[in-house]
Amino acid sequence: MAEADSLALLEPQGNDAIRLFNEKKYGEAEALSLKLLDLAPNLRVALRVMFEIRKAQQRHSAAEALGARLVALPGPVHALATANTQYAQYLIGRGRHEDALAPAAKALKAGPKDAAAQHMMGVVLTETGNAAAGEYHYRRAIRLLGKEDALALSNLAWNLRQQGRLDEAAELYAKVITPESDNRRGIGGYAQVEFARGNREKGIALLDAAIARWPDDRTLRMLRIMGDLAMKQPQAALDRLGPPEALVPLEMLSLGQAMMQLGRRQEAVTAVATARHIQRERNKLAYAPEPLEARAAAYKAYFTADRVQPLPRAGAGAFTPVFLLGFPRSGSGLLEQLLALVPGFAAGDEAAPVAALADEVTRLAGGNAAYPAVLDDFLVGNGIESPDRLRMLYESRLARLGLLRPGTSFVTGRAAGNFWHLGLIKLLYPEAPVIHVLRHPYDLMLSNFAKDRRLEGNAQGSVPSLAKYFSLQAEMIAHYRGQLTLRYLPVRYEALAQNPQAVLRQVLEFIGVDKPVPVEAVLRANAAPAQGFVPGHFALREPVHERAAFRHETYLAEMPHLFDDVREELAPWISAMGYEEAAP
Repeated sequence: MAEADSLALLEPQGNDAIRLFNEKKYGEAEALSLKLLDLAPNLRVALRVMFEIRKAQQRHSAAEALGARLVALPGPVHALATANTQYAQYLIGRGRHEDALAPAAKALKAGPKDAAAQHMMGVVLTETGNAAAGEYHYRRAIRLLGKEDALALSNLAWNLRQQGRLDEAAELYAKVITPESDNRRGIGGYAQVEFARGNREKGIALLDAAIARWPDDRTLRMLRIMGDLAMKQPQAALDRLGPPEALVPLEMLSLGQAMMQLGRRQEAVTAVATARHIQRERNKLAYAPEPLEARAAAYKAYFTADRVQPLPRAGAGAFTPVFLLGFPRSGSGLLEQLLALVPGFAAGDEAAPVAALADEVTRLAGGNAAYPAVLDDFLVGNGIESPDRLRMLYESRLARLGLLRPGTSFVTGRAAGNFWHLGLIKLLYPEAPVIHVLRHPYDLMLSNFAKDRRLEGNAQGSVPSLAKYFSLQAEMIAHYRGQLTLRYLPVRYEALAQNPQAVLRQVLEFIGVDKPVPVEAVLRANAAPAQGFVPGHFALREPVHERAAFRHETYLAEMPHLFDDVREELAPWISAMGYEEAAP
């Protein structure tokens, strides 16, 4: 690498490259920059020009390599802040928020009073599932700006929506989204918030007005199509989608969902399979099981009866958490919706995942080992206090969301990662009820294959990968049940849909609710708009129905070989869950 004196000699030519780039003489700017980088590969100004050129050319591998080189260069604080900001913004634009976290953090540390850096950190944290921390950085950015910036307020509103604070989000959106607003993303977010609050007509009106102004905006049109599907208007969704050959994968998935609602099953399967194929081939969303399998092996090796039994437990808390298990689309959301209407219950959904506490364990132990082996430090010295500290941290996060209000005795936790962390749950809440919502695996394959939701390891990409991911979850739960004494209750989705009164009474008795509950009134209220903290899945609440129970049977009647490639994988679990006998 060139020394500082040599770099200084090349700065005038580097400035020439910037001038050429600004004059849109991209070929000349590129040629000069490449010559300079041959002489000094660490010439920051030439790297920046090449970074911008490769971005404009959409040569993403090259742009990413150049961005990584820029942030790795030593230099003055302002240069480091600029490089990390630009690289983080590039990764955010590519939808790679996890990868953007490190450069965004470096940019913020280099300029903690920079409103743009605070705002960017808010974006990254919100999109990586840490909305509470993201809110802090958004509010910090607004204070530093010294004014109510429309973009910052709009992004803060979306953050509050992610936290389930819909009324606050709507209030902020109303400030910044006027009829003249050009903030298309903000309009889309405002419409989703109103839809979730039960104001579906207002949400639809916002989208329709925006689409009238920007008829070619595919994101706004996609939100409108999602509204059609939520309101069970599949033909309207089809009319908006247009010809299949012009659709991108997300639109193709919606086409499949519309076909499902219309009962056109073969067309639905074809559309969804096409979308998933494109995602795997073009977007590189193939299933990557290796990290999940390694994690499962490590957790199984550690969480055994002999190793967990000596570990200290936390004392009693101020409330009883109720942990819900269930493969995505199993019906755990329906159960949470019903429980949220029972006096004394609050719906925590994924707002305070136990997975976040697993990350805190290593910090409490001083970084001596990786999780879960680091739990052994709980046996030594002040480590015996760690379970109580973690429990207090968990409860403080719930309190910040307003879930531990007076009269709350039970808070449901429905985080997707609960199945990984039953061992840690046992240490923090030894007597907590664990309710596992089961659903026929074939129905789970159908529902998840058509759903626009990213799962661990890109498991959503095909039916075989979904089946493997299902097996991994089932094996982890079976392992924990074999090694730990859990307060565990399995509940079938089909039974919940067919006889919700009986199942809800069974669940409440298992949890230990000692007061009579008007179950029928709870069921009648399930379609009413929710108040206060509102998990995202509450937006699509409707009265309990049986339409989805054993849905796979109608598909198999038309396509007998639909599940041939996963029968061997799922057969043991279908048998273990008793579905061979239970199917009507």
